[in-house]
Amino acid sequence: MARILLAVAPLATAVAIACGGGGDYTPQIPVSPGVKDRMCLVPSRCKPEAADAGSVTARVHPMRPGEQLGGPNATGRPGDWLLENDEVAFVVDGLGGGGGFAESGGNLVDAADARLRQDELGQMFTYFGAFPRQALYDAIDARVEADGTAVVEARGRELHEKDVAVRTEYRLGGADRALLVRTTLENRGTAKVVLPGLGDAVQWGGAEKVAPGKPLGFKGPSKGPFLGGIGRFASYALTSTEGEIAAINGGTWSDTTQVENVELAPSKAVTYERVLVVGERPDVASIVAELAKASGQPVAKIAIVLVDAQGKPVPAPRGAKAVLSTPAGEPILSVVASPGQVALRAEVPPGRYLVTFAPSAGRRALGTGELVEARIGATAQAALAVSDAAMTRLGPCSETHGTTTREVPCKLTVEGRGGTATPDFGPGHVAGPAKHQIVLRAGEALSVPLSPGAYRVTASRGPEDDLAAVDLVVPGPAPEPFRLRRVVDTTGYVATDFHQHTALSADAPVAMRDRVIANAAEGVEVAVASEHNNVVDLEPIVKELGLAPFTVSIVGDELTTDASKKPWGHANVFPLPVKDAPRGGAFAVRDRSPKDLFAEARALPGRRVVQVNHPRSGVNGYFDLLGFDPKTAKATSPDYADDFDALEVWNGRNVDARGRVLEDFFGLLRSGKVVTAIADTDTHGIVGQEAGYPRTYVRVENDAALERWDDARTADLVEAIRDRRDVVLTNGPFLEVRANGVGIGGTAKGRAGRVEVDVRVRSAPWVEVDTAEIRVAGGSSVVGAREVALRPVTNASGALEVKATFTLAVRENDAFVVVVRGKKPMRPVLSGDDAEIAPWAMSGAIWVRPR
Repeated sequence: MARILLAVAPLATAVAIACGGGGDYTPQIPVSPGVKDRMCLVPSRCKPEAADAGSVTARVHPMRPGEQLGGPNATGRPGDWLLENDEVAFVVDGLGGGGGFAESGGNLVDAADARLRQDELGQMFTYFGAFPRQALYDAIDARVEADGTAVVEARGRELHEKDVAVRTEYRLGGADRALLVRTTLENRGTAKVVLPGLGDAVQWGGAEKVAPGKPLGFKGPSKGPFLGGIGRFASYALTSTEGEIAAINGGTWSDTTQVENVELAPSKAVTYERVLVVGERPDVASIVAELAKASGQPVAKIAIVLVDAQGKPVPAPRGAKAVLSTPAGEPILSVVASPGQVALRAEVPPGRYLVTFAPSAGRRALGTGELVEARIGATAQAALAVSDAAMTRLGPCSETHGTTTREVPCKLTVEGRGGTATPDFGPGHVAGPAKHQIVLRAGEALSVPLSPGAYRVTASRGPEDDLAAVDLVVPGPAPEPFRLRRVVDTTGYVATDFHQHTALSADAPVAMRDRVIANAAEGVEVAVASEHNNVVDLEPIVKELGLAPFTVSIVGDELTTDASKKPWGHANVFPLPVKDAPRGGAFAVRDRSPKDLFAEARALPGRRVVQVNHPRSGVNGYFDLLGFDPKTAKATSPDYADDFDALEVWNGRNVDARGRVLEDFFGLLRSGKVVTAIADTDTHGIVGQEAGYPRTYVRVENDAALERWDDARTADLVEAIRDRRDVVLTNGPFLEVRANGVGIGGTAKGRAGRVEVDVRVRSAPWVEVDTAEIRVAGGSSVVGAREVALRPVTNASGALEVKATFTLAVRENDAFVVVVRGKKPMRPVLSGDDAEIAPWAMSGAIWVRPR
């Protein structure tokens, strides 16, 4: 939907707004969960007849084995606090290491409808106006009050102000779908304390953000009566009890502020309250209805029946979706079908709505919709004509390499053709149908609901394979299995992605299972689990899913220093053991210097890689925060440490920073500091943040039989990164570079003061390169052109191939890299801005000497 307008006003007002053309109507809402038939959570705002103390009781206790919530983002474990009634369930994590960017337990980590019990929330913790200012809890207890309200109370202090005590209460009434969160801060010191603000940090997990007047999944500032998230199973809305909530919003997170610039004199306290609503369905109508009822405003009912071309009713399967718009066509609310319902039913603010059917559940609309008026005390009826349900079976995929053919994981990209809309299978953070893509395991085929029409389906499996595409008409015969060809020979190298996230980082919505499947489907052979301050082993999931022949997961840890008083950025350490300890035994990071942490990593038994991540990312960039100057290869901060093995030159879709970090890389090489250049995705999603785009090819002793990967091969990979440094950074093209016969990572000696550089570029037919250039770190000069045009031709295996040569006049000890690029975006396999998905690759460094 383009926009979400909140119309929770009396009928006359709602009608007037609707007739006025659909402006952004966002009234103040004095939210008070507990009006009418709900328990009163904010007594000062309740109507007298609302309270019926003790009639229904909520429950709270330490969670027992088997009571965990389901869903891809559920992280609550036995021992955490389960707060529930017959409507909703919430989990507050127990004391310990916390999770994600929360520095302690005592925070909200799961929320779900009590019947479905499918959580999609990441986490929610206090935010005191500047990240990472938050509560640091050291005590938790629970109780049930006389009126049936269940309470979890967490106590501790402010992260950076030890004299500011913090107490947060999570309060759930017996018949409520809304959780009241009440936080009190008290200055127990002798000096005045100023806090930048009071609010919450919300990691939305599997739910896509919504807010009045904003598109689904928006970024940037918002201000209005609520902030919400819509997932596949659940929906959420967060609001202040004062009726308005402001936030700064990123890709999957929101930092809210209810009060700014809070001054706390000695012995003084301040309290703020907010309400988290769980909707009955994963749609906007359910959270808006809950907010309206919670604020004492009336709601009306609507029932939407689907009929076929002859007017005969047809079932409304789960996932069927309708949109309620103003009469002028401005989208306001979405409504999805609940399991087991014949019609789509919802409570909505009173008003006039144009009701239309959104392509979903294999059907499309046959008409333009129906105008209805939702009135208090009645059920508005709408009948929408829809096409017959259509479905087609897609998959499996096989791959031929030489004389060998095997079934493989793959990705299918579905595009509408000839006027048919491209499908939207839902949020893009799952493996399986998501957005317009489908991820399949080896040998898997899926029956996929597709609205009647014409489509093109393109199968892919990373940049080493050609594409297999088919045009189809639905309904109609299912296409044959997809047959891919591996056309780019990368023998001797493994395709790696050393920087990835799942829901265990809290700021990513991707389940561990989905991350593993997506890696295999994109041809990522070795991936590092690099959660924020969390040591996680995904290899058991790899084996459980039967994906060991295709991908390997190595345990790592992204040292994330955001919560320090002087943060210095992020760095990866791998491989690591998983310990039976909070956060898997991750390094204690807060307020420790990189020198200390790098030394602790080096002191562990065995060898490992220390890699600086996204060094030019501003607030969490190592070089930015510590004042690194590539001209001198020195930093202004005394905390700077150069004891790292690898530098993330290319981080995900951030192509703008890539050039600057390459100059940093050259500065290190000129200074004599030898590091390995790395390309990683830092992926927090799946569609639009595909694993392995970009990736690093690393030469290893044995790149075959991944299912027999063991500790010795991991040790060889570490040696390859730290010592051999034969790597290729790429989102598609594959490079071979030799200088006077010496390969990447080696040192070439000049002949008569010159080095001849031979370059071979191979790529799949959908990855087109047109330019190659040589970039020199120091004083060596290029004899002839630094940049040449490329005109690849198809080789015997079906790959595009081209060769180029450069000559260097070597004046001193130096190093160089070769870069190739292309202009044509790699669609449809990748989606995004053209510059982000255009082919680009870089060799690791080759060192040169005059003789």
